[in-house]
Amino acid sequence: MTVYIWEGRNRAGNKKSGEIAAENKQNAIERLTGDGIFVKSIKAKGIEINLRLFKKKIKEKDVAIFTKGFSVMIGSGLPILDSLDILADQERNPEFKKIIKDVYSKVEGGSTLTFALSGHKGVFSELYVNLVDSGEKSGTLDEVTKRLSAYLEKMIALKRKIRGAMIYPTMVSAVAAGVVALILIVVIPSFASLYQSAGMLLPLPTRIVVNISEALRSYFLYIIGIAAAIFFLFKYLYKKSYKLRKAIDKGLLNIPIFGMLIKKASIARFTRTLGSLMKSGVAILEGFDIIAKTAGNIIIEENLLSIKDDVANGSSVAEPLRKSELFPPMVSHMVSVGEKTGKLDEMLEKTADYYEAEVDDTVNNLSTLIEPIIIVILGVIIGFIVIAMYLPIFRLGTVIK
Repeated sequence: MTVYIWEGRNRAGNKKSGEIAAENKQNAIERLTGDGIFVKSIKAKGIEINLRLFKKKIKEKDVAIFTKGFSVMIGSGLPILDSLDILADQERNPEFKKIIKDVYSKVEGGSTLTFALSGHKGVFSELYVNLVDSGEKSGTLDEVTKRLSAYLEKMIALKRKIRGAMIYPTMVSAVAAGVVALILIVVIPSFASLYQSAGMLLPLPTRIVVNISEALRSYFLYIIGIAAAIFFLFKYLYKKSYKLRKAIDKGLLNIPIFGMLIKKASIARFTRTLGSLMKSGVAILEGFDIIAKTAGNIIIEENLLSIKDDVANGSSVAEPLRKSELFPPMVSHMVSVGEKTGKLDEMLEKTADYYEAEVDDTVNNLSTLIEPIIIVILGVIIGFIVIAMYLPIFRLGTVIK
C-alpha cells in the first residue's frame, strides 16, 4: 500500500487535508469521495529527510509506556483513533510524538494499525508489529497489547539488570586505570628526576616504570587518539565482518561469569518472547524467525535458526533443544512437557520466570565475585610500581655515603 497526501473540501465546504493508505491513487480518491470529501489535490507521500542532527532518542521505556496506555484505553472501550490522539497529546518526547501522530494519520486515512506501525521499524520492532497484526486479525487487540505491554516491561527489566551487572566492573576498572595513570604521570617523574640527579644505574623494573611514565607524559594525546581510532575501527569491522562477529560472539559466551550471564539472559529472552508470540497466535516457525533476528549474538541466532529448520522438518521443539549445547537440559524438559500437555506457551513463560530469577541471582553475586579480582589486579600493578620505584633507594643510600 502507498500513503497519499490529500487536500479537499467536505460537503459543508470546509477545507480538509490528511493522509490515506491505498493500493493506488484512484482507489484513494474513491474512498475519500465515499467519505464525503471532494478531492482537490492528491499525491504520493515522498521519503522524508530529517536534517536535525540532535534528535531526542526514543527509548524502549517510551514505547513501553505508550503500549501500556494504549492497552488500558482500548481495553476500556475507547476507539483506536481517540486513544492515539490522547497519547500523542500526552507524549513529552517530540520525536515520539511525531511518530504517534503519523500512526494516527495513517489509521485515520484507512490503513490498519499494523501497517501504520510497520512504517517505523526503528521504534516498533518486528515482534511488536507481528503481535499487533495477530491482535487485529483475531479481534483481540486489547488482550494482545496488554500482553505486549507486560512483555516489554519484562524485557526492559532484564536489560537493566544486564547493564547494571556491566556498570560496576567497568566503573571500578576505569577508576583503577585513572589512579594508575595519575601515579605514572604525576608521582613517578619526581622519583625519576631524583634518581637522574644522583647519576644512578636504575634496576630493570624501575627503568620499565620510568619509560612508561615518560611515554604517557609525552604521547598522552596520541595514545588517546590511537585508542579511539582502534575502538571505532573495531566497531566498524564488527558490523561488516561476519567472521569477526562470530568469533567475538563465541568468545563472549565463553567468558567466565559473564558468558553464563549472557546465556541465561538469552534463554530468558527466547522463552519469554516465544511464549508471548504463541499466546498471541503467531505461528511457531515465524516466531523462531523473529527471535533469531533480535538475538544480538550470531551463535545464538544460528542455534535458533537450526532449531527452526528441524521443527519445519517435522521434529518436536524439545528434540533440537536437547541437542543444542546452548540450552540446558531443563529447557528441553520443560518444553517437552509443554508439548505433551498442549500448554507449550505456559511452560515457556514458566521457564522464562526461572531464568530471569537466575539472572537476578547472578547479577547480585557478580560484584562479590569480581571485586576481589579487580582489587588483586590493582594491588599487583600498584605494588609493582611502588617496589620498582623504591628499589634504587637502597643504592642511593650507598651513593650518598
